[in-house]
Amino acid sequence: MRRLVATGDSHVGKVRKGNEDALLLRDSVYAVADGMGGHLAGEVASATALEPVEQLDGRIFQDDTTAVTALRDAVVAANERVSRLAQENPDYRGMGTTLTAALVEGRRLHVAHVGDSRAYLLRDGQFSQLTDDHTLVQHLVDEGQITREEAAHHPQRSVVTRAIGVSEDVDVDSMSLELVPGDQLLLCSDGLTGVVEDEAIARTLLETEDPDAAVATLIELANAAGGPDNITVLLLRYEDPDADQGPSGRTIAISSRVESDDRNWAGEMGRYASLTRGGPLTPEQQDEEGRSAGAILGRASAIVIAIAVIGGLMFGGTQFLLSRSFFVGVDGNQVVVFEGVNRDIGPIELYRVAERSEVALDDVQQWYRPQLQAGRPAADLGDARALIRNLPLRATEDDDEDEEADEEDAQDGLDDGADPDPDA
Repeated sequence: MRRLVATGDSHVGKVRKGNEDALLLRDSVYAVADGMGGHLAGEVASATALEPVEQLDGRIFQDDTTAVTALRDAVVAANERVSRLAQENPDYRGMGTTLTAALVEGRRLHVAHVGDSRAYLLRDGQFSQLTDDHTLVQHLVDEGQITREEAAHHPQRSVVTRAIGVSEDVDVDSMSLELVPGDQLLLCSDGLTGVVEDEAIARTLLETEDPDAAVATLIELANAAGGPDNITVLLLRYEDPDADQGPSGRTIAISSRVESDDRNWAGEMGRYASLTRGGPLTPEQQDEEGRSAGAILGRASAIVIAIAVIGGLMFGGTQFLLSRSFFVGVDGNQVVVFEGVNRDIGPIELYRVAERSEVALDDVQQWYRPQLQAGRPAADLGDARALIRNLPLRATEDDDEDEEADEEDAQDGLDDGADPDPDA
């Protein structure tokens, strides 16, 4: 009798003090969320996002379309909850989370996805990334501005262009596939994929018979690579006890979505599923349209995704990027906390004002002002607030005038050829 075996675990890693990842493992629904925002906000965001997905556990659906629509609706509901919390609580302002969720009913698997956590499928030695990374570097790779290798080490690789809780609306990717015995589905946060190569992940899944041991090994690999982020791993195995599914030394083929613009994903994924923005095709539609329709639909989906990303980058405004980066800078004459990356792409600013302080640039000592105008990076929102609290402020205008007078006197002395050291 065929069965689904599910296991998962989450680890804080070796650098961060808290774990902002969240893991959902129930009878029929599974999810990974990677929170962001700092000062417990990320932890709240990821846990809150899982609640609507968990409510789908045990539900029976009429068909694939109904099931995947329910999963997408749960992700939309997660976005509404996180967004509302961020608006109502100043401490949570700017928080968000990724969310990659799976719903299993019999042999059918449905996936909904927002952000840069990932879903992979290992089938017959083929390790395929099912989800797209909604990140700035993925957009740059798709545009041909950087290579896949450069993306792996890019300083802005953590900047996501789509996340739960950033705005009132969210665009959700979804797909459905039919499981076959031996399939392994991996959901994970970027704490794993950011430091462990796909080939090492696939090899671990293929060669480790015990699912719990496979999850533990993947977490160990991430920590051995430095563990710079929280690590969350969820593994689903669709097993057939009568089939030989022991460890294998077969060669593993890797299919990454990082360079999806250069590949015919409709053709490659045809044997797995229908990959669409609005839900799966019915079996009758698949039989009628065949591979040609699948190829057209896949290409149309890729175009829609690209247009959505570019449109979001150009016209998102205050609902634009959610970044794991913050910096302190100046808006007009006011010292503020910026959320995002201190960088422009042409006319596009990759940052927005997250918080405004009561400190004016004129209140800061002159020697420090250029640093603020250039932007002072911060580890998180709390660190940015601390930077503002510790700014070197002018005591009084008289002190500032005395400081300027001293600098002018010293400069005059040097211009006159006088020795700047009176004791020399």
